[in-house]
Amino acid sequence: MRSIDRIDIKKRWPIPPTVKLLLMLLVIFGFIMHNCWKKTQGKSLPISDIEITELTRVSADVAFVVSNPHNLELKKAVLIKIFTKSGELIASKISSITMPAKTKKRYLKVLQKFNFPVDDPEIVGDVTIEWYK
Repeated sequence: MRSIDRIDIKKRWPIPPTVKLLLMLLVIFGFIMHNCWKKTQGKSLPISDIEITELTRVSADVAFVVSNPHNLELKKAVLIKIFTKSGELIASKISSITMPAKTKKRYLKVLQKFNFPVDDPEIVGDVTIEWYK
């Protein structure tokens, strides 16, 4: 009678080192690509219709519109600066906004800590809003 050798199912075969190295490189490449994608995600978001809606001696309300064309809800920080006509900084503030996916939304932020009091509203020149980091 002939004996038939069966394959032992419980026997473990090690993963070759080249396959391990290739998988590790692919995971590292995936992390790098994800970080690059996250960094460039919010840089193309347009900020428009910037205006000061109400200006008092010690506070200013700044309104602006941000449109988010991406399919993700984004949470970004903005830097708001108010300058005089001569170029002096009156106030600045870092604020966080949450933008729903595929929307165009109007935001209103209040700046309360001025570098000097604004006695005459005519000295206010320019308002800038930019993405913070």
